[in-house]
Amino acid sequence: MDQPNYKLKIEFLISNDTSSNNQTKDTKIRLKKCNECKRKRKNFNETQQICHLCFKAKSVTSSGNKVIDDFIRFTLTNRYKKAGKMEFVQYDRFVNIKLIAEGGFSKIYKATWVDGPISRWNDKHQNYRRDGEMIVVLKELYDSKNINSKQLNELKVFYNLILQHRNHGDYNDFDDHNYTNKYYGITQNPITQNYMIITKYFKSGDLTNYITKDFYNISWLDKLIKLLYIISGLKNIHYANIIHKDYHSGNIFVDYLAIISDLGISKSAIDSSEIYGIIPYVAPEIFQGQKYTKASDIYSFAMIMWELMTGRKPFWDQNHDINLIAEISNGFRPPIVTNAPEGYIDLMKECWNSDPDKRPTASDIFK
Repeated sequence: MDQPNYKLKIEFLISNDTSSNNQTKDTKIRLKKCNECKRKRKNFNETQQICHLCFKAKSVTSSGNKVIDDFIRFTLTNRYKKAGKMEFVQYDRFVNIKLIAEGGFSKIYKATWVDGPISRWNDKHQNYRRDGEMIVVLKELYDSKNINSKQLNELKVFYNLILQHRNHGDYNDFDDHNYTNKYYGITQNPITQNYMIITKYFKSGDLTNYITKDFYNISWLDKLIKLLYIISGLKNIHYANIIHKDYHSGNIFVDYLAIISDLGISKSAIDSSEIYGIIPYVAPEIFQGQKYTKASDIYSFAMIMWELMTGRKPFWDQNHDINLIAEISNGFRPPIVTNAPEGYIDLMKECWNSDPDKRPTASDIFK
């Protein structure tokens, strides 16, 4: 049988573990080449000639799909011990599964995960400890029975964000959370055979629900704090050289934080030609045939600012059709109809400037 290639190149992921390069000649730990990953690491034991990370990876359930298993193994054998580790979970570990939404690319279910996600390694029992029962979201991807690498893009983008976030030169206490949704792994619907991405569940729903549910009791301080979380998440996405491309209030979830979600169509800055999104949040240059850029996401952020300011969706009173697209392309923007803190409206206008080069960056706004 051919030796599995665990040094696969995954889109948007940083290069493989280089921690062994930091070992000095004086180290007391003897490094040997692992029979599984072929990297030089501390072996789990002499008999198996397998490193401790590969041994742990062998303890989780296999999906039987090479694309999925290779990716999951990559997350488990990376040098980061906690961040971003994923797994394949048998469908029968979920109960109380309820359909809560349907979209163009997926169905969304709410479910109870009986065991919860993996946490720390248990040396005594030689398996991963788990966090225990929790409510999660299962996102069933249409036509994913024969899943390919592209359909795993959402998981890959999330994992890349985790790794880039930990290496961020501006890392600080506020950035301890990267303000993007938490992804736990993948399962498979036994009836449709479609694969389902496992993510965190937010009881309070999305930003639209947060705004409309009790708008007049949301203080400006609360709004500004939520915006700080939102722009922090976008800053981290852009730092990883990723463009969200579908950035709107329905893709931002709220608890005490505000979390950016739905990274499924997010792309690297060099692969951004297709048009996605909800018309009021799409930057005018996209309608004019230009590619998505980080500045396109900043335009969308301006619309989110307007929504928080007014309690309404941008262009709520307009038909979302070719006429609206033409007007947006010619400079039409939502009206300024309310008072806001000093500088708020000026920043919003800068962010929706027709010239993408004149919009501030996410890092500029965060500062």
